[in-house]
Amino acid sequence: MITDNLKGLEEYYTSKIPLIYVSFRSEVDTHQLIKERLNCGLEVAVPKADIVNKGLQAYLLKDWGKDLRPGAYGILEPDIRRASLIRPSQIDVVLIPGSVFDRLCGRHGYGGGYFDRFLSIRAPQALRIGLAFGLQVLPEIFMKKHDQRMDMIVTESEILRCNRNSNPRLLI
Repeated sequence: MITDNLKGLEEYYTSKIPLIYVSFRSEVDTHQLIKERLNCGLEVAVPKADIVNKGLQAYLLKDWGKDLRPGAYGILEPDIRRASLIRPSQIDVVLIPGSVFDRLCGRHGYGGGYFDRFLSIRAPQALRIGLAFGLQVLPEIFMKKHDQRMDMIVTESEILRCNRNSNPRLLI
């Protein structure tokens, strides 16, 4: 239901190069989304963790079965011998996992800050869409200055839209 809601969004449907996380464990599953784009001949980028610099790099994926391999933390990542590195400025939409979100489009990740740094420094132009189960969305969460807000959060029952730059809440 979450991915169906996402696919109904014009912002996602018309995206040229979305960066889609490769889901792991209990995250909202993105494997089918990625495969669908590839099967339709559409471009799709996936992240690769740069553990040394605690950052992300974006690679264009061409073949789900050949271009991915287990990487950092056991998460499937692009094989840099097969996938093509792209500039973050080419990405127009980023699909982002999280541990918890709030109704003001706040997000907490898993503690590494990889997506926060990528969004704030490397791809600030990209539309940010958090994918979450409804139980992950709380009324409000405390955010630190480095935490990045989403433009939208898509759940199985709703789509929250926010203006990430106009949140009056104080950051700690």
